Amino acid sequence: MKRIVITLLMIVAVIQTIFSGGTRETQKVEAALNQPDVMDERSISEILYSLSNIYALLDRYYLYEIDNEEMAENLISAMIASLGDKYSYYVKAEDMSEYEEQYTGEYVGIGTYVAKMNPIYAEYDDPLSWMLQIVSPFPGGPADRAGLRANDLISRINDESMFSLNATEASRMLRGKEGEPLTLTVFRDGNEFEVTLIPEHVITPNLSYSILYDDVGYLHIYTFNESSAKSVEDALNSMIKDGIASLIIDLRNNGGGTVDTSEIISDMFLSDGVIINVHFKDGSGIEDTTYYADRNTMIDDEVPIVILVNGGTASASEIMTAALKDNGRATVIGSQTFGKGIIQSVIPYNGGFICFTDANYFTPGGDNIHEIGITPDIIINEKEYSEEELKSYENFLSGDSIETFIESNPDYSIENIERFADENSNSGVPRDLLILLIRNEYYYRMDYDERPAVLVDYDDVLIEALRFLGKEI
Repeated sequence: MKRIVITLLMIVAVIQTIFSGGTRETQKVEAALNQPDVMDERSISEILYSLSNIYALLDRYYLYEIDNEEMAENLISAMIASLGDKYSYYVKAEDMSEYEEQYTGEYVGIGTYVAKMNPIYAEYDDPLSWMLQIVSPFPGGPADRAGLRANDLISRINDESMFSLNATEASRMLRGKEGEPLTLTVFRDGNEFEVTLIPEHVITPNLSYSILYDDVGYLHIYTFNESSAKSVEDALNSMIKDGIASLIIDLRNNGGGTVDTSEIISDMFLSDGVIINVHFKDGSGIEDTTYYADRNTMIDDEVPIVILVNGGTASASEIMTAALKDNGRATVIGSQTFGKGIIQSVIPYNGGFICFTDANYFTPGGDNIHEIGITPDIIINEKEYSEEELKSYENFLSGDSIETFIESNPDYSIENIERFADENSNSGVPRDLLILLIRNEYYYRMDYDERPAVLVDYDDVLIEALRFLGKEI
């Protein structure tokens, strides 16, 4: 807002020069705009009064017709952007259908949750200030299959820079069109590489579940939306009937969702204790709130629980992780979580909506995890690769090695995965990354109804969880 008003005042200063000693009307407007230079000392009513007078001047003297709706929407967007918060934004009515598609369970794209700062804060020396950040890839989407992961930054899409784009514009580019290639320039750990992906129909179910090694329940929650709680309840009832002796809850690449859903699901595993402490702005009139477990737990306290996390475990999934971890109800295995410890409210406006940050939360143990994340009890860090290895990876993905191999070896098997890694050992791509690429491609080419809930093979974090629960792998 400050930058916008200052810019407008500069424009008016030019007009004042042109109309030096001009009409009575312009002199009145000039007097109304003659406000103190320090914006912080002005009340919001004074600022709005000044803006209204700027509009009066433009309405009277601007040569061309003014689109009032366009001006109003741009003012709102600028007001939200001035907050400097990548989690606060305005979605226009014209963008609503496109935005909502991401949460209906199926849409065309590469399959990622993303975040981006407003371009007015962009600085080339600070990649996070202007690049598009992957919060988490959707399971099975093109981005996931290609090995993209949470906290990867996208600097260009089809060679167009993200520097001057807002979040909506960048997200729209990232979705692309079905079947038309998107070349992403990805920035990871100080290294840059390119990946070409084909947008497709991405299905994002709430969860999947299965029984592993006879009595280990496996529950993978993909998101926390309005129907997730019922889906989790149904899955738990099914696994309880099968007589599970322990439970693994997989929250890797779960980008979050609604806080209420996270609280309800957390309560299913806690017989008592704090779930979350929510703190609102002083003077907001909203009291800080502590949510406690107050339902009958669905899983007995004697049943061991393990939670799997990574850098894509964010927001509502971090609330659940912290609730079970801090109450001593679950052991957390994996890598540091994303670190989103703030909460947004959404209000409808003019056919669209405004999303803004209105609270932060503390874990039951009193920790503020924002931009820090949760440290697992057992740490298994995600693999890091050198610049040379990532360049080899880029070159490898631009070829057809995966497609050609699967055409000749269509069946998923350990033997085929190992054969693929052996045949491409001279590619410069690390063996574990070759295995991940071919394993994921096999898995997501399976018919959805016949696809297992999870593949244990080569999943170091899941294997560690099973060993922790006493299973020989």
